[in-house]
Amino acid sequence: MSRRALGLGENGEIEASPQVRDEAGKWKRAPTPRRADRWRARCYYRGYDGVVKEVSRFASTKRAAIQAVEAALAERERGHVEMTSGMKLTAAGELWLAQIRRTDSGLSPRTILDYGRTFTRYIDVPGSSIRGLTLAQTNDPQRLRAFLQAVADKHGTGASKISRSVLSGIFGFAIDNGTLATNALRQIRAVKAQVVKTPVRERDTTRALTRDERDHVIAYADKLTLSETINPRTRRKREAVADLMAFMAGTGVRINEARAVRWDDLDLEAGTVHVRGTKTRGSDRRLNLPPWLNGRLKVRAERLGTNGLVFSSPHHLNEPERLWDQSNSAKALARIFLGSGFRWATPHTLRRTVATILDQSGVPIAKIADQLGHTDPAMTARVYLGRDLMGDKAAVAAFL
Repeated sequence: MSRRALGLGENGEIEASPQVRDEAGKWKRAPTPRRADRWRARCYYRGYDGVVKEVSRFASTKRAAIQAVEAALAERERGHVEMTSGMKLTAAGELWLAQIRRTDSGLSPRTILDYGRTFTRYIDVPGSSIRGLTLAQTNDPQRLRAFLQAVADKHGTGASKISRSVLSGIFGFAIDNGTLATNALRQIRAVKAQVVKTPVRERDTTRALTRDERDHVIAYADKLTLSETINPRTRRKREAVADLMAFMAGTGVRINEARAVRWDDLDLEAGTVHVRGTKTRGSDRRLNLPPWLNGRLKVRAERLGTNGLVFSSPHHLNEPERLWDQSNSAKALARIFLGSGFRWATPHTLRRTVATILDQSGVPIAKIADQLGHTDPAMTARVYLGRDLMGDKAAVAAFL
């Protein structure tokens, strides 16, 4: 009796047979199901290319073997879908990263950068307990909890938290593709480090620099560029750091916004800059440059030219399109704060300093929000006006 011809994407009846090893160690059909060491399930499947192939799977029970074949057929039925439950977690992660790097992902460049770094630092790295697992194997509460706990204990709670976000993104993408049915991370509570690490330096995310302190920091950065003993490459980097510091202190832009500014965004004759922010709806804005900063940028333009990025990577001469790494630029600014005596300050302190100086000068809070690129002025007032609870309050006491 001839078999029914299979249509494209169709499979025949799944057959399961018990197997046992013979004296030579080869698998053969077991005489009875009770003596089976394993079960083999198989069927024929005609792919969308018209080729008929056998699909077979092995398991310890008949039911498990049949379910394995059904799962394999379901994956084949999805046709050209790249993500499967049996693929490596690292491969699935690369697919997810490619998806979020699309311009329509809705994520900011900084978030995309952080997720990519987290993936390579903690997940796809030698020694990772989940690196060699498949997507389905990784999606297990016990495995995920153990992995996140190890990251927290070794690298800190923050590293564990962002690793969880990355894994959740990968599993969510798999669910959207129909590859996974559930996200096991939803069964795991927040994981924290057993021992809280003491930070290298205490940071104060509520304080702002005064105008004099801001000028002192900029002057210190400029002083480092004047040494006659440094080589040209080091001088170029120090000049870039000093100019970046001044640009952020004179505009209040975020560090990733400053790094992305192009010479085409500047109008040095009119003294304006177009900040192409992506973090909020109000982050795409045009700002007026203070005269001292506008003059400084003219000097930089005469020294380096006006092609590409204003603050391109100082490590690569004659590559104006190469983006300055966010981590390296932030560390360079941090060294300026340390050297100038403000150990508590961070690059974001410059943004808070601009808001505070404007507020103390009587600028309306809505205008300050426009300067910083905030959609909600209330957030500007709540978060970005510098606080100094232990400072001198003589000026306030005079009114009491």
